[in-house]
Amino acid sequence: MEKPAGIANDMNVASSKRDQTPDGITLRRLLDEPGLGLRLTCPGEPGALDRPISWVHPAEIADIAMWSEPGEVLLTTGTNFPTESMDADDDHALLVSARKAVGLPARFTDEREAYRQWCDCYISQLVQAGVLAVGFGVGVKHPAAPAALIDAASRAGLPMFDVPLEIPFLAVVKTVSQAIADRHDETMRRSLLMQRQMLKAAADDNPLHGVITAAARLLGGWAAYVDADGTVIDISNRTFGKQAQDWAMRLASKAAQAHANPGLTTVFGTQNGHSHCACAVRAPSDGAPGGVLTGIIVIAAPQDARTDVQLRSLTMIAADVLSVIVPRLQSSARRIGRLRTAVLSALADGHSGAMLTMIGELWPSMPRPPLRLICVDGDDAVQRLYERLDAGADPMPGSGAAVFGIYDRRLWLIVGEDDSSTVLGALCTRDDCYCGSATCPSWRSVGECFAPAVQDMHRNRLGGERTLIDLSAHELIRSELATAYAVELLRPLRRLPRQESDALMVTIRELLAVSFNVGATAKALGVHRHTVENRLAKIERLLGLDLGQEASRVRLWIACSFLRG
Repeated sequence: MEKPAGIANDMNVASSKRDQTPDGITLRRLLDEPGLGLRLTCPGEPGALDRPISWVHPAEIADIAMWSEPGEVLLTTGTNFPTESMDADDDHALLVSARKAVGLPARFTDEREAYRQWCDCYISQLVQAGVLAVGFGVGVKHPAAPAALIDAASRAGLPMFDVPLEIPFLAVVKTVSQAIADRHDETMRRSLLMQRQMLKAAADDNPLHGVITAAARLLGGWAAYVDADGTVIDISNRTFGKQAQDWAMRLASKAAQAHANPGLTTVFGTQNGHSHCACAVRAPSDGAPGGVLTGIIVIAAPQDARTDVQLRSLTMIAADVLSVIVPRLQSSARRIGRLRTAVLSALADGHSGAMLTMIGELWPSMPRPPLRLICVDGDDAVQRLYERLDAGADPMPGSGAAVFGIYDRRLWLIVGEDDSSTVLGALCTRDDCYCGSATCPSWRSVGECFAPAVQDMHRNRLGGERTLIDLSAHELIRSELATAYAVELLRPLRRLPRQESDALMVTIRELLAVSFNVGATAKALGVHRHTVENRLAKIERLLGLDLGQEASRVRLWIACSFLRG
């Protein structure tokens, strides 16, 4: 028979009067059922009677442990057990068979000791399988549960109880099954209530924040949304930002490692007295089965068996809601980002007067002069910082008044002079970006401050006693752009057979080293002058350069400087 899954939640809704346990029924509650007349013979370890029962498994085979699952209660009449007195004709054969079933030697000299060993091994294997208790049907073959079996259960901390002869095992199974079904129905009702709460939160003016705060409130814990790069976009309690990142990255790591299950969407665990659940938020996509990962929602609640399933259920519901909300927010954010870039471009061109109206539309609060224009550079950090600013995270000024956006591949912030030290202080503690700033007396003067802010950023990037004049030629060029340029320029040479390509590259580097002196290059390479001239002509033809011109030589030098090998 298929086992129904025991699930539960707790949302301050009145629970069933029949049972208050998370999975429908505990062993203590089962023993208290007046119609069953079950009698406890071994209480087990402390707390054992209060564990929830997942199912009841009647079975008579001797190696039942290998077929058992955690949370089950085993019911047996001991039909295949030898009697403890070993008086019956088949008792010896049954003991041999029972010992073989649990992996013990078939031969023995002392029947009593052999019986005790078998009981210990039988019970210990049940404990290892996660069985909660053993119900022994008395009166069928054995007038009472074997004392050696009860002693073994006592040593292992496993509860045992007697099932009277007049009570069929089916009655015990029905009692547990009905309790689990009742709890399942209640769980479904509460799940629908959670869905309504999440959908209501999604209608908020700030739907992402609404869903996060609603999830935290429903479970009495905290919740966070983390993007695919590990940046916390929204969180109900910033104290737990690092934990939110850790659990999100734990899910991302497991998903990356799960080759057999690349669609892994949730992880669950406990930490510091709290249960945590992380669930992937995916946007629908025709080209990616299961959708494209947009972020991860992490929810934590005080650790309690009663709320664990509710935590998982709520996290998955919230992820489903966010899978609709986040793509819409991202689409809107991209449009706003492009408009902000356009405004910053206009400010840089000196059109601040025409832009003041749009500033009030695109940013929540507009700073008042005097102003500080801040320039931030740092490859990947630029986009991450912009997203944090857009989400209202650091390094936003205390007043919240700021104009920010990406322009010319840099992040720009305009804040009030009073807030500038806070913002610059937060930026300077980061090791993934550099920043510079310039003071602007008024909005009209902002356009004049872009160049000074860039110069200040470069000076801060140099550090120490160096000045702009001390910059090397390589530092004047963006390395990632120069590398891409080098690959493209030298591509025709790379397409040649390896030996020919290497010979031409060696020749280029030697020519650059001796300022294109053909004679010196031939001597350094140990070849005839005409060989170098022929190679030079082929290089010019393939690359489309006239290396007699200084500009073409500089271009080739840049390509070779940023492309090694």
